[in-house]
Amino acid sequence: MNFELKSRKLIRLIVVLVTGLLTPLFIFWGVSGSVWTQPDFQALDLFYRLAVKSGHGPKLSPRIVYVTITDETYAYFGKNILDRADMARVNSVLNELGVEAVAYDIIFARPSNIDSDKKFAESISELGSLYLPIAFAYSKKEKSFKWGEGIAYERFRSDCLRRPVEKGAAMPFYATRALMQSDSFAEAAFNFGHISAFNDSDGVSRHVIMLLKVGDRYFPTLSLAIFLDYARVPFNKMIVDWGKKIVIPAIKGGILEKDVVIPIDDRGRAFIPFAQKWDKGFKKMGAHRLLQYFEDEDLRGNLSEFFEGNFVFIGDISVGTSDLGQTPLEPDVPLIITHTSMLNGMLTNTFYHKWSFRQIAGLVLLIGILLGVSALPRSSWILYGTGGFILAGTIGLTWLQFVHFSLFPVVTVVVSFLFIFFGLIAGMEVAVSRERAFIKNAFSRYVPEGVVNQLLANPELLHLGGDERVITVLFSDIENFTSISEKMAPPDLAGLLNEYLTEMTDLVLDHGGIIDKYEGDAIMAEYGAPLPMPDHADKAVRTGLKMQGRLKELREKWGEKGLPEMRCRIGINTGPMIIGNMGSDRVFDYTVIGDAVNLASRLEGANKRYNTYLMISEFTHKCLTPGMFSTRVLDVIKVKGKKKAVKVFEVCGETSEDMDPNLESFHKTYHTAFEAYLARDFVFAREKFTEALSLQPDDPTSKQMLARIDALNPDELPADWDGSVALTSK
Repeated sequence: MNFELKSRKLIRLIVVLVTGLLTPLFIFWGVSGSVWTQPDFQALDLFYRLAVKSGHGPKLSPRIVYVTITDETYAYFGKNILDRADMARVNSVLNELGVEAVAYDIIFARPSNIDSDKKFAESISELGSLYLPIAFAYSKKEKSFKWGEGIAYERFRSDCLRRPVEKGAAMPFYATRALMQSDSFAEAAFNFGHISAFNDSDGVSRHVIMLLKVGDRYFPTLSLAIFLDYARVPFNKMIVDWGKKIVIPAIKGGILEKDVVIPIDDRGRAFIPFAQKWDKGFKKMGAHRLLQYFEDEDLRGNLSEFFEGNFVFIGDISVGTSDLGQTPLEPDVPLIITHTSMLNGMLTNTFYHKWSFRQIAGLVLLIGILLGVSALPRSSWILYGTGGFILAGTIGLTWLQFVHFSLFPVVTVVVSFLFIFFGLIAGMEVAVSRERAFIKNAFSRYVPEGVVNQLLANPELLHLGGDERVITVLFSDIENFTSISEKMAPPDLAGLLNEYLTEMTDLVLDHGGIIDKYEGDAIMAEYGAPLPMPDHADKAVRTGLKMQGRLKELREKWGEKGLPEMRCRIGINTGPMIIGNMGSDRVFDYTVIGDAVNLASRLEGANKRYNTYLMISEFTHKCLTPGMFSTRVLDVIKVKGKKKAVKVFEVCGETSEDMDPNLESFHKTYHTAFEAYLARDFVFAREKFTEALSLQPDDPTSKQMLARIDALNPDELPADWDGSVALTSK
């Protein structure tokens, strides 16, 4: 992995991009007024269910009990409606059992049977600590409350509306209308609380409105009213820090050992700490079972253990009458659970705290900085790795925060991260596209376009340093170029040379080679790098043949213009070489080094001795596709500076091309002669070289071999004689 930094230009660009991407996020949150979105809560529902299932949810207080009115209850009473005389019996039993408080989740709004209502009102008074709910219509905007007539409204005005200690900017919900209890029940009740439902935009009950404003005073939710009386904390001692928390203080004369803190938003909504699903939550008993067990003296003692000192919530959950809704834990659940869950949170002092705007903005700022820093190195994998780490870390942080009762807006943070991440990538791609296009255009002058495209896609193939690889190298040089240059004016010579190099370069690139360098009139090219090429030897040899063929055409063209005749000599070798970017960190060249490279260069020069123009080594010859090229063995040579002998071949063409029968016979005869020569059968070798010379009288190789045989004394040859000749010049 490359930790070298990008250019200064790109570093400045990254800083600008990160800043430019963070700014609209902060502006959007400021305009919308919150960093929390509905998808955040929907995502947290998944974590909530998992936390509760794995035992990481809020603890269940043993002091909360349900008395439920079910279908079996109606059957027991033998009635289709809830008779208040029957509920008076329930109240009386609960009073006998010594409960802490009773709260109804039922509004008895209208009078019914006079005797039943009287019994019910008397049971409310006898029970003492019985709480009745009030339901409200409410508005986000400040509106006047519509007052009605009667004892319920009078008591609501005089006994229920109070002012807490307020801090911060309040944005409460305003009560506009009320559904009150019937006057006789309202007069008898110990206290009241509202049960006005609040659903999030997706219909899920996640929050409860802790306080509703009526005029210049406030009315608490049912669970808060119950807890304040239980804790013996006056309403006016409660502290409401809008947008942050409600503090129920541990005051002198109260029962609290420490403050109870309920996190709220700027409208006074608290996140409901559901402790369990309905079926696995607080203890439950049907109202009819309560009466049945109480009538049985043997079971009455068990009822005392079940109810004594506990908070009892009474609700109708019968089919068709129950108030059902969806919570983060389950659908279609009686919504009385919202009130019991809030009271449970106060009894256990367990609530979920939401991350604040500053915390979230700070985290997103940190993410932006991390992404920006990770984008500085040249390797893009560092940025991608950091992105993956941040994404996984965000999910992990969400879970860690949740099990510690802190709500983390995972969707907001993930979307912000993706916005910065992909925005940074897109911005960098756009910014460097022109530079890449320039590099591609410039590189394509020396490397095939397909190779350039692959290098752009896989830049790790080009790095400072080298890799050992078996490839093929081609060297070409113009014959007698010095004498040609002396006869031409510099501008004419430059034009001729450029035309030659252009034509030869095109052939190299067309056959998949890369131009390593130009040295005057000489060309050095490689095949099989930087990308692997299985037939690199074939392509190099074919390039050499095409170069000779094209040069023949150019000679005819130049001859018509009176320009000098030019020929080039080509040497090709295949072998292990070190290829890569050689040089310093700031200035380097993509090239090859090694003995195999030097041999290719020497073969180009060795053409002079044999009057040939395309010579390859035995190593290249072995790598050629069998039967593809027509070659003839030339000699076994030791190039200057090397002690190891190498067999060399002349490439005459492709086998698909027609060959002169006389030349074909010459090649076969020469090959037979040379094999006899190496086998030390000099008599037969002389005979065959002489025959070959008769077929090609001007062939210098046959003449040299005959002269070499004449100079040999077979009796004096050493045991390791290999038939090679040492070349004394390059």
